[in-house]
Amino acid sequence: MAQLKMNVVVELVGADGVRQRREIAVIERVVEGARFNNFGLSLEEGKAIQHCVQKELTQFQVDQASQHDRKCHDRDRPHGVHDYRSRTIYSLFGICCLRVPRFRGCVCGQTTRYGSSIETLLNGRTTPELERIQAELGSRLSFREAARVLNLFVPAARPHNHRTVRNRLAKVADQIEKWDLASPYRISRASDSAISVFIDGAYIRAVPGYQSRHFEIAMGRVVSSGRPPRQFAAAPNIATGKNDAVGAALRAQGWMPGRDVTVFSDGDVGLQGIVLTATRQPVTHILDWFHLSMRLRHIEQACEGLRHIGDLNIYLRDVAVDVPRLRHLLWNGYVDEATRAVENMRHQLEQYVRLQDINHKLKRLSALISNLQTYLAKNKRSIVDYCRRYWSGQPISSSPAESAANSLVNARMNKKRQMRWSPIGAHRVLQVRAAVADGRLKQAKLALAA
Repeated sequence: MAQLKMNVVVELVGADGVRQRREIAVIERVVEGARFNNFGLSLEEGKAIQHCVQKELTQFQVDQASQHDRKCHDRDRPHGVHDYRSRTIYSLFGICCLRVPRFRGCVCGQTTRYGSSIETLLNGRTTPELERIQAELGSRLSFREAARVLNLFVPAARPHNHRTVRNRLAKVADQIEKWDLASPYRISRASDSAISVFIDGAYIRAVPGYQSRHFEIAMGRVVSSGRPPRQFAAAPNIATGKNDAVGAALRAQGWMPGRDVTVFSDGDVGLQGIVLTATRQPVTHILDWFHLSMRLRHIEQACEGLRHIGDLNIYLRDVAVDVPRLRHLLWNGYVDEATRAVENMRHQLEQYVRLQDINHKLKRLSALISNLQTYLAKNKRSIVDYCRRYWSGQPISSSPAESAANSLVNARMNKKRQMRWSPIGAHRVLQVRAAVADGRLKQAKLALAA
């Protein structure tokens, strides 16, 4: 039967210009009766070729580095070889078992266990690229799924382990965090532009034995004109505080002490305190319009549910009139008038409650109005003219923080993936996910390797 054959040959050219040709694979296919499933390279053949190319290249690099280190700069004679030791390096395209020489001492006084070139070349057990790929997959998928994907597409002498993926993700996350915290202030070209911090919180399930069933994650985005947005996330009860993560993101966006910072949140005092601790200066806080609008929407729905009750229309006529007016007042920043309108609505409901037995719908409306009154009193200084900001193109809500919550936390830790997390484990996954989302993981590849 007629067959075709493809010989895969690599040509190695050293520093001295000498060429070496080596055959690494032979691919055979039948000509007569060939089928479509035999068209091109198969996945296993491709993985085998990648592994052979990696093996030849790495050993050739070690040989070239050893030839360079073997030269004695004071004498013409090279260093003698004492023996050879095996060295195992884990790379993305398989495990590399290398043959590394050890040199004898020279009469000139230069004694080296390994040459400087070999020490620099073989500085570790795992290549930074493999660590980065495992960390990125571990942050996007579950650890077991990340190991399965690696086993499917990259050559490996033995299957990847989910524990290895988790440990290397932790290593990369610690390096990213160390690099971010040590980053200096970066002077922005647009020094007069405003810096906005959109911050929000999310709860994830804690591991058994933790002090509570859930713990809160603080995450968000720092936005500055002329720079891509920077995401941050941090968990509680770890060495790195939440304010440190916010401070690193602010420095990366060109913030300098004394520069104004605008914070968008849902009114939680703890979230505002994180930014205050990071900046150590007063900040401008703006209440998120979405959270404020949702409270108004609940009141509007409760009033709609009471319209079919005839007896209530007589007493709640003024309340129904004030509800649409309340949204208009808050949208245009008239906080004092809106507060007085809410107080009048609450008094009218209290007077009706004294006349008749309250039903559950009216009770819910009264509770919503009372909660809104408390909410407005706590965030009175944070309510602005949302209409003017909206039409001038300025942000009025913390939607970037909500988007960060979906991309960083919910897609990996909540919703359909109800895993349990320790604070340090969740924090490390969040650091890598934020670096992947911002593109910092690829940019920091050389820094992480160092």
